[in-house]
Amino acid sequence: MTLLNVILGNNASAILILSLIGVILLACAAAMLDFLSGTARVLAPFSLERPRMLLFVGLGLPAAFVLISAGGTLGAFTSGVAETGRGTDALLWVVNVAFAVAVLGCGACSPLARHWGLSMAGFALGMGAVIPLLALISALGLGDASGLIAHTGDRIAFGVAIGGIFLAVALCAASLLAMMTYIAERIALLLAARQRLHRQQPPRSGALR
Repeated sequence: MTLLNVILGNNASAILILSLIGVILLACAAAMLDFLSGTARVLAPFSLERPRMLLFVGLGLPAAFVLISAGGTLGAFTSGVAETGRGTDALLWVVNVAFAVAVLGCGACSPLARHWGLSMAGFALGMGAVIPLLALISALGLGDASGLIAHTGDRIAFGVAIGGIFLAVALCAASLLAMMTYIAERIALLLAARQRLHRQQPPRSGALR
């Protein structure tokens, strides 16, 4: 079982609706914190920018590439065989690890975390990509009487769709994480500004007699 199955399970519709509500609430909170912290511009300060960008480029993007490749291979292979073996188990392990690393690396360290508007755009892009990919899978049908896809071209198309869905869901999860990271940074900025203001205040004179 992959992390996608664990996350969505049999309640995919309810989870997607809750995700939409969650991203709207997070966007409202981020916009309010922007106003309070005075960072309501296109790209807010990015703390620890260099190490985070290195993690994004060195781990997040490669993990996303591995996710779509391994996920597509897994989908294409399992769509034409009735029984799976150790090779499939290894691919499942690769997909699980790549999904987690891609979400963490792209969510906390990518430019998505520089502004809540970018996070919302990433979430919308991921959600929008799922619909045509599901339509592609529906157009391929369920294969033969045993539910397997025999034609090689259809199996490749099925694998491409599955890999794309893995990547799209990872993008949605990364966007949610990026928005939460952005909110945490705005809260930290507010607390730091309050501490600076408190230190800059002149000491109070002695108590009035």
